[in-house]
Amino acid sequence: AVAQVQALKAQVEGGPAPSIPVPSAPVSVPAPAVAAPAMAVAPSGASKADIAEAEKQAKLLTWAYETAVAKGMPQAAMMKGKADQAVAALQALKAQKEMAMR
Repeated sequence: AVAQVQALKAQVEGGPAPSIPVPSAPVSVPAPAVAAPAMAVAPSGASKADIAEAEKQAKLLTWAYETAVAKGMPQAAMMKGKADQAVAALQALKAQKEMAMR
């Protein structure tokens, strides 16, 4: 997922994209696959590092989506799905931490 974001970021900035395949259809499997292990690893609550990493990822994907929309790129719909998944994963981690503190 990170490589895909970097490829899109390079494409948006007009630079050469890394030579990796970027799917043109939304892929819904990666975000849940990433979020589930994080929850399984920290059953007593999400760590500050987990939340910070999820927040960083959510901000990056949201930026990529907004940039794609602003430039009229066809990847905007795919990036919206990824950004929404990242935000949902972040919210889940924050809720998990809050539940652990009770």
